Amino acid sequence: MNGPDTTYTTNTAESGSFVGAQFGQMHNSNVYVVGPDDPPEDIYRVGCQYLNDGVPRKAREHIERARARGFDGPEVRFHWVLAILSKRSYRDLAKEARAVLAGLSARTGTAGRDGWRQGLNAVFALLACVDGSGGDPEAAMAQLHSLPDPQHGLILRHLVLVLTGSMRQGVWQQLREKAAEEQCARERVDRVWAYFAPEPAEARARYPAPQNTTGWDVLRGLLLAGVSLFAVATLMKSALAQGSLLALLSCLAVLVFGPVTGWHITLWNHQHRRRMAKEREYGYLFSSPSPPKGGFTDQVTRDFDHYFAKYAPETESRGTWLEQTKGVRRSLRNEVARVYRETGVEADQVRWLIRFMVRDVRRRWLAGQPLEPHELHRADTATKVWCVILCLLLTVAIVTTVVIAFQQAPVPAVGGALLTMVTGWFAIPLWLRVHSERRRYNEELQEREEILGTRQDEYARWKGKLDTLRPTETEMEAWLDADRTLILDKALKHHRLAWHEVIAHAFLVTPQRPCKSAHERRGPWRYSRYEIRVFLVTNEGVREATADLDFERARWPLSGRDNYRFEAFSSVQVKIESARRYTLNITLTNGPTKSTVVSEAPTRDAVDEESRDEASKINLDAAGFSHTLRILEGIAAEGKPWLERATEPPPAFASEHPEPDAPADAGTASPAQDGTARRERSTQPLPVAPVP
Repeated sequence: MNGPDTTYTTNTAESGSFVGAQFGQMHNSNVYVVGPDDPPEDIYRVGCQYLNDGVPRKAREHIERARARGFDGPEVRFHWVLAILSKRSYRDLAKEARAVLAGLSARTGTAGRDGWRQGLNAVFALLACVDGSGGDPEAAMAQLHSLPDPQHGLILRHLVLVLTGSMRQGVWQQLREKAAEEQCARERVDRVWAYFAPEPAEARARYPAPQNTTGWDVLRGLLLAGVSLFAVATLMKSALAQGSLLALLSCLAVLVFGPVTGWHITLWNHQHRRRMAKEREYGYLFSSPSPPKGGFTDQVTRDFDHYFAKYAPETESRGTWLEQTKGVRRSLRNEVARVYRETGVEADQVRWLIRFMVRDVRRRWLAGQPLEPHELHRADTATKVWCVILCLLLTVAIVTTVVIAFQQAPVPAVGGALLTMVTGWFAIPLWLRVHSERRRYNEELQEREEILGTRQDEYARWKGKLDTLRPTETEMEAWLDADRTLILDKALKHHRLAWHEVIAHAFLVTPQRPCKSAHERRGPWRYSRYEIRVFLVTNEGVREATADLDFERARWPLSGRDNYRFEAFSSVQVKIESARRYTLNITLTNGPTKSTVVSEAPTRDAVDEESRDEASKINLDAAGFSHTLRILEGIAAEGKPWLERATEPPPAFASEHPEPDAPADAGTASPAQDGTARRERSTQPLPVAPVP
């Protein structure tokens, strides 16, 4: 089951310019929505959802709110600890976070076989190995491996940056195998496209144009018809006064052939008027100007051209098909533009309808059903023949009646004939127009109901398909985490590094534009294409590898590798250009500045109630940007001395890099700024031993 064909806009950008995400969609789900008056259980549930979906800062906020309202226990504390440590190394923790961990460690007992309590003990045993309090790595890893699921899997996932080289080496094979299994699990390749598919606009159909006749036209027609009937009655009375059989037959012929002929004339006239209207709609009678470039109608036009070319029948050449469907293509384009334009609907939200329209035209074409105006509204030959015959018979009857009436009473006969001709000259076209408009309106109203019904069925089918296939936030984060793990493994192999040689590592995950983007309401943005940069810090310098991740197809070839000595880093700067846009600038001593946009809401963002600043914080947190920035700033500020301090057991209550709960402030860390990378130190160790 593959996703629908998607057309992309090709953007050509000069060097150094920025091309934004092509699509921006928001799913109106309630995954992350919780009210201030909701019970603490719901707040805790949303916090766990944020943790599973890779947004630990929001997870901490919600879990702390739930605990503040009295919802506590080993399970709550376990997830709280994971939210504190997720996507951060131990050295990233600020003084307040370490104090929280110290307090939790002191209150955690060893009694009981509760899995959540055992998980807490395992976490604090691992922390004892990295905080300088002298923990036993082998015993800690044994305690970790003895945990049941889900505690074991959650710790491996969220404490990936906490584990040191030796401990990480012990679980690396397991992490790598799990990532390989997870990467394409649950039909990822066939489902990811649905996450980025736009929310389809509801089915609509064009309403019939109002009748172009008024009540005055009807009243005028009634008056003219009344006068005309009076004149005809006068003629027939004069003719019948002769008393001959011929007069009687001519009057009967007028009474019989008149209504029947009028019916056939109105039918022929109606079909002609409908055909002329359809030809105007198809653009055969005049050419309409091209829509403005880049507007809604222009995008709809390009979509129709694309899908008409894609769905061309195999029995016809593409050129012939496009030429012979030019009119119906223009008509359908105008209908979609008219009913959806200026309603807040984006062009990509009606793409499902465009595909359905094109497939319907193709179906009718293959079935031999009419498409052109002269085929749709063609008066049949029998109607035309009967109309001509009846008109001749009626003319003969009228002429005979007038002649007989003139012989009997010349003056009334001449007056009645003239009055009939004058009133008929105005009444017949007027009544033909009134009748055709009423009939046209009723027919188009019935056609609209039928068309709308089929479109609503297609809308329900398409929306149901999207809802069924669309991955959850947890699945999207799990797939991205698997990609990162496998890319990290590839980088290690390319640089021929073992984990005991890697002192620290970091990811810089940014969207690779142009790309599609979407997010759940109040959740992080997801992208169809990423650029993932891996930084591996060793004793000799920094190894960097870059992978271009096609998230929809689960492909990520390495596109570049680089090596830096510590002295090569001149400065690292985060430039905050707006509430939405954060740019990381890495300046090297022997090269140009590398600029990377690490967070920016798409240019076609859906309307959301959350502030832009909060959305940027969520995106930065989901990308684990704070940990990456701390490493790069430390190297740029102090070089190898920072690395040497990083390899020492970290102090328990040091005032570390600012909490990553807020986006990094704009600024530059460089060796020239003496003392800017200094940290407040304390030698008090973190108590991690369980207390009964």
